[in-house]
Amino acid sequence: MSPDPPPPARARVPGIRLVLGMAVALLLFVFLLIAVFVDTRMVRTEVLHTETRPATVEYDGATYYAGLLRRESLLLHRRLPDVIVVGRDPGMGYGHPVYFEILGNRDPALESARWSPEGVTVRLDSGHEIFVPAAAFTGGR
Repeated sequence: MSPDPPPPARARVPGIRLVLGMAVALLLFVFLLIAVFVDTRMVRTEVLHTETRPATVEYDGATYYAGLLRRESLLLHRRLPDVIVVGRDPGMGYGHPVYFEILGNRDPALESARWSPEGVTVRLDSGHEIFVPAAAFTGGR
């Protein structure tokens, strides 16, 4: 008796590992892209300090506030640029934003806000000054 012939070899699809590897790489890329997109949209904002317009400076009858806000992404906990906001909302939820970054590990501190008819100059404890013209935050903006 002769031995049984070996079973036929499976038909191999050339490059299947390459195709699967590329599919996995594409899925990882899409996942990372979505994570970065979500991370930039989900932001925790903390009001560090606010200053109120003095009664000696008048714009349009409204009370205005200048505030320093710290921002951090919720997903990856990245420190985002800090913000000076000038507007009518004392909670700093709405107003004219000015984004800035100062290198270092500590939060900037709002040292003073000088109000004038031309606008407000915010001075930080680092010595930086940011001027926001009145036309940017008055008139309902």
